[in-house]
Amino acid sequence: MKDRTILIGIDWGASTFRAWAFDEEGEVIGGISVPDGILTHSGDALGRLKFHINEWLSEWPQVPIIACGGIGGSQGIQNVDHRSVPMMIADLPKHLAVAHGIHIVPGLKQASPPDVMRGEETQLFALDESIGAVCFPGTHTKHVTVEHGRIIGFTTEITGELRALLTANGGLQTPQDVQQEFSEAVFREWVEYSLDPDDAASPFAVRAARMTGLLDPKHHEAALTGLLIGADIAAHYDPGDELTLVADGAILESYRLALDTLGAEFDELSAEEATQDGLFELAEEAGLIG
Repeated sequence: MKDRTILIGIDWGASTFRAWAFDEEGEVIGGISVPDGILTHSGDALGRLKFHINEWLSEWPQVPIIACGGIGGSQGIQNVDHRSVPMMIADLPKHLAVAHGIHIVPGLKQASPPDVMRGEETQLFALDESIGAVCFPGTHTKHVTVEHGRIIGFTTEITGELRALLTANGGLQTPQDVQQEFSEAVFREWVEYSLDPDDAASPFAVRAARMTGLLDPKHHEAALTGLLIGADIAAHYDPGDELTLVADGAILESYRLALDTLGAEFDELSAEEATQDGLFELAEEAGLIG
């Protein structure tokens, strides 16, 4: 690698292994993304990790490595205890664990109601300490409350997982032999069906709308997704609320449209960039790099 790598950062999620090489300025000078999730393979996690970053390790064998996500879970290279909230975001570098020379960012846990996270705490470290509400959409969407740099609490919604299950099985399965098309108008309409907690539509309404001719089958997924995401945000935000939305790609667009339909005010931040920045800043604060 032409530029000097001073840090390797890793985010090992449930379905994807991602790693980045950083230079002295914190700029990403190399990246890896492979469909080798921490949950999709069994066996030697440490060996798999070293295989993916072998080229970098061959060139820079002494470079420090910092990692977040499932690497610190029961199927990672070492099960690292979660840190309890409330806690100050600034305290996170003090709690890095070390296993096989790799510095692991601990996840967070909440006692009441019980909840856990791994990975989003690293993204939080990259945000402004004064930030308030933060939404991390995903298979399991996290809604986090931060006050003056202190993580007060968080909630996990299984919106993405529920969508995947419903569209693949049962009475709300996506109609076979019908090519799905996204319609912003349909999506927003079904978001609105979820926003009134006293008169919200149930997911079965999507099937009923199809059966009675009110919904074109090609818009089945747009309607169901709008309904589920609408219910997700309605449970946590009100019109006029301010929050930060941390996401990328299609899921960013979906939550953007839903929050706009709700009437919330929000800033957007790339989830990947937040992870990169969080890993580098954590390494700096922990004294791993000069």
